[in-house]
Amino acid sequence: MTAACAAASGRLARSAALLLGCAGIVLGTFAALGCGESGGATGSPGSTATAVEDQACSVCGMLVRDQPAPRAQVVHHDGTKAFTCSLGDLLVHLSAPSPHGRADDVWVEVMEPTESPAERATHAHRWIAASDAFYVVGVERRGIMGPPVLAYAEHSHAESVAGMHDGARVIDLAGLEAWWATRQR
Repeated sequence: MTAACAAASGRLARSAALLLGCAGIVLGTFAALGCGESGGATGSPGSTATAVEDQACSVCGMLVRDQPAPRAQVVHHDGTKAFTCSLGDLLVHLSAPSPHGRADDVWVEVMEPTESPAERATHAHRWIAASDAFYVVGVERRGIMGPPVLAYAEHSHAESVAGMHDGARVIDLAGLEAWWATRQR
């Protein structure tokens, strides 16, 4: 084997390892979100979401309370809480390795049924377990970090919003995981 062939073979092996590693991170993210173990996206018994105060987004560093809902928070296995200023940033946060261990609880803020996605409502919203929310993707929304994802507590509210936007659709947590995975390709 020539030196050039050996070098190319080595680069190919490193590229394959990197791709497999990225695939593992994405799959691990979604295992953490909906793994069905105690905690996960379902909310552990006795675990509650924390009101947003002066927390910075774990992904972009922006002040979470100054960004429009829905926002998110994660409780890692070691008890560390991480906040994100958008659900797009939540997906980024969960796809990155964490020194704090797996995500035991994931909470999302839900939009109010009468709230327009075009509004930049930064007031406190209700928090629910990520697994209980209905997500709307395909809505254009300006001024948020990451891809626009809306969350609603009721399927009918999510359907109503999706019906007002061409190309928007309602998905559950498993659908959100699949949607995110396709965006990472």
